Amino acid sequence: MNKEQYKTYLRQRLYENNENPLKLRTDGHYDGHQITQAHLDWLGQQPEVVAATGPVTLTMPDHLPTLPNALIGPASGDLPVSNDHPKVYNGNRGGGRSHDSKMMPRNLRQTNAITAITRPDKETGKPFLITAFGGVLAPQEPGDPNLRPENKEASIKFWAEHALADGRG
Repeated sequence: MNKEQYKTYLRQRLYENNENPLKLRTDGHYDGHQITQAHLDWLGQQPEVVAATGPVTLTMPDHLPTLPNALIGPASGDLPVSNDHPKVYNGNRGGGRSHDSKMMPRNLRQTNAITAITRPDKETGKPFLITAFGGVLAPQEPGDPNLRPENKEASIKFWAEHALADGRG
């Protein structure tokens, strides 16, 4: 059993034994955001996350490892990043996404902010942790096929001055 399989096994055991009130994914998704078991355990203790009413951004305690944050722009304390910035490009950041993202060559920054997106599981009603990542919540990108029409204008406005770091700065 390799390291990734072992992580998946441990997460599945946690879920089966109900040691964490959250239903967790077992596909390795959290690893892509560097979410550790310590992060998952802590999130499972946060009432705002367990309530499963949608996204929540929290400040993590000092004992948890910081997380990478790819968001560049005013929401992260930066100057606006215009669409015509000379270093901006459109690229697919992976993770099964069918759309390109506004990207810039830049290293990821570490943050003690974590955003968790939860909803009730359709079968069990148990809070399901869809995703968690370092940094603040950003609106869906304008090219995201799941973006609802009523959110399009806010998305375009936000992403007109934000980009994502590609980690190659």
